[in-house]
Amino acid sequence: GNETMDTNTGLAGPIIISRKGVLQPNGKLKGIDKEFIILFTVFDENKSYYLDKNIAALAPDAKGKKDEEAFMESNLMHSMNGYVYDNLPGLTMKVGDKVRWYQLALGTEVDMHTPHWHGNTLLSAGQRIDVVNLLPATHSTLDMQPDNPGTWMYHCHVNDHIEAGMMGHYVVQPRQTKKPQ
Repeated sequence: GNETMDTNTGLAGPIIISRKGVLQPNGKLKGIDKEFIILFTVFDENKSYYLDKNIAALAPDAKGKKDEEAFMESNLMHSMNGYVYDNLPGLTMKVGDKVRWYQLALGTEVDMHTPHWHGNTLLSAGQRIDVVNLLPATHSTLDMQPDNPGTWMYHCHVNDHIEAGMMGHYVVQPRQTKKPQ
């Protein structure tokens, strides 16, 4: 394979290894209600195996523009799990849930990321935080027990990454209380 092309085609992801005895029969961690894996990276679609196929199918007018600077720049996707501009789905939890966040980064020198959660805090090595530092080919595992319901911004705090679309949101739903009978 070609690691650069493989990664920029989206062929990337984590392998999470758990110690014997910490998993339930369904493969989920004991004591954790939700797990979220987020990859922060700037995908360079100019270096994807699918570039020519995508141009032919989606942008036939760009066929002769592959080497133009503006076209090449338009193919840099500042993403979270491949999603840009608040389209990242599925980050929903309830107040009091025990949530494990796996944060990863891959890429080049522009892939220095600072994931930041609004509205709630996390634990990392015993410290309460709301932002973490990631360099290319690094990861961080954090735990959250949200206590503040709402829809909260979640993004990379590097300014040009925010402007280029590296942002999403997570939802903390109120915990339902049982009505007395």
